Amino acid sequence: MTNTRKDIIYVVVDLWPIADKAQDAKKILYNTIAEAKKERTCLKYELCENLNDPSQITLLQAWSNEQALDQHLTSEVINKATEELRQLLSKPTEIRRYKNIG
Repeated sequence: MTNTRKDIIYVVVDLWPIADKAQDAKKILYNTIAEAKKERTCLKYELCENLNDPSQITLLQAWSNEQALDQHLTSEVINKATEELRQLLSKPTEIRRYKNIG
């Protein structure tokens, strides 16, 4: 089966690092991004800072399909990053998935 634009899964991951741990959190995320971009099913993986709330950082991702995203989320890289980030965040991470509807 060939993937189409409608197969693409978009992901928004919001994180709130503790102020004095923000650089440590970003370092972990930069490493995660570098590894994720090596995955052929990764179409986009970017780290952004909220212009209205610099304490919030967001990962914007696009994956070729839902199976690709699920494989990424259960990968060793993500499991390690999740464990390392847990102690650096002021509140739980929020993850939202989107699909193209038009």
